Amino acid sequence: MQGATGGGFSFSLNGERVEVRELSTHTTLLDWLRRNGRTGTKCGCNEGDCGACTVALLDRDHEGRPAWRAVNSCIALLPMFAGREVITVEGVAGADGALHPVQAAMVRHNGSQCGYCTPGIVMSMFEGYYREDLREPWQIADQLCGNLCRCTGYRPIRDAARETLLPACKAKEKLCGAKLSCDPHARRLLGDRSVVAPCRYERGDESFFRPATLGELLALLRRDPDARLIAGGTEIGVEINKQQHTYPRLISVEAVAELREVCAEADTWHLGAAAPLTVIEEALGDAYPSLGKMLWLFGFRQLRNRATLGGSLATSSPIGDAAPVLLALDARLRLVSEEHGERTISLDEFFIGYRRNALRVGEIIRSVILSRRPAQREEFYKVSKRREMDISAVSAAFAVDCDAQGIVTRARMAFGGVAATPARTRRAEQAQLGRTLADALETVATEFCVQGLE
Repeated sequence: MQGATGGGFSFSLNGERVEVRELSTHTTLLDWLRRNGRTGTKCGCNEGDCGACTVALLDRDHEGRPAWRAVNSCIALLPMFAGREVITVEGVAGADGALHPVQAAMVRHNGSQCGYCTPGIVMSMFEGYYREDLREPWQIADQLCGNLCRCTGYRPIRDAARETLLPACKAKEKLCGAKLSCDPHARRLLGDRSVVAPCRYERGDESFFRPATLGELLALLRRDPDARLIAGGTEIGVEINKQQHTYPRLISVEAVAELREVCAEADTWHLGAAAPLTVIEEALGDAYPSLGKMLWLFGFRQLRNRATLGGSLATSSPIGDAAPVLLALDARLRLVSEEHGERTISLDEFFIGYRRNALRVGEIIRSVILSRRPAQREEFYKVSKRREMDISAVSAAFAVDCDAQGIVTRARMAFGGVAATPARTRRAEQAQLGRTLADALETVATEFCVQGLE
């Protein structure tokens, strides 16, 4: 594994290799940047909500191609970037000082007022500039919804984004051909520096391990079952910053290829537990409308670029957005441990109490399994104070098949925020069979108000 046992590791920052030594594993990338003179990246909320701290990380998309991903540096632990490539706002312009197209557009449209949020907005636009799937105006709002403009200067910011991010405006040849030679950020997309390498970093009684294989990961868990697993770190970063939690022993799952795969078999999709939500969204968000909508409402780009399905399910929160959709889609979980090997259980067997689940000691979620036969009608609903960037008060997902006369032949209904665990309404599902959808709505209300959840 990379890095010396006693002390250090390196990563690429704005095209230059930098060394990190003798720092706590709880040091965030944002803290390190600002302590080392990279003060363009700002500290706002320090919990991943405002976007002022946004940087770009070279990662991989659903087809394994290198891709820039905007991430929140305030909740990202520094060892997570060992051996990886990061761009901050200081590295966006060319070596000759020429502004990047997104920077130039912000200048032309006066897309900055107080300027505090501007570096993070530029970095979110930087990611969007290299996205081939950003085609519609509504996607601009989605690209930028993780960035707060404290001066409410969104109109010029949006104008700058429309000019540079939509296909009608940006030159598609920027990713290839002659223009490639003058765009170092595009050149990196053709390289192989997006591969996540193994890492071992220790400092005093703190340790961070990033094994390369599933076998190594399970062996580490067997030897140290109390170590904290970490994937994207979107929850643990907040716990460290805001709740002063400490985790002396961290084991990262990011370098385990088996856990990041998203692949289709004849009848099923297998979604790696450590695959970022953005990758899942790219791969099959269109195939399952309820899943696609849930992912759209699941935070914002910076969060989805790091958060994982495995992490969301393992926390077993009753208000997590992912669980109701996956319950309605009859998801199964592939679990694995060194002691017990592999087993597969249905997701509705996984949640056994408030923030409790069926994982055994040393066992992890390897993948989420979905049938490749979607329901005829799917939907996801979320009630929250804000449409995006907010936890749900109540969420619901539905997957229903009907015959030619509109009579329900199969139904799955799942809810979050109404009990100690995410739950299916089995009596309502059964009562729907042989009826129209309109008739079935009364049964749902009856189950919640009178009978309660099973």
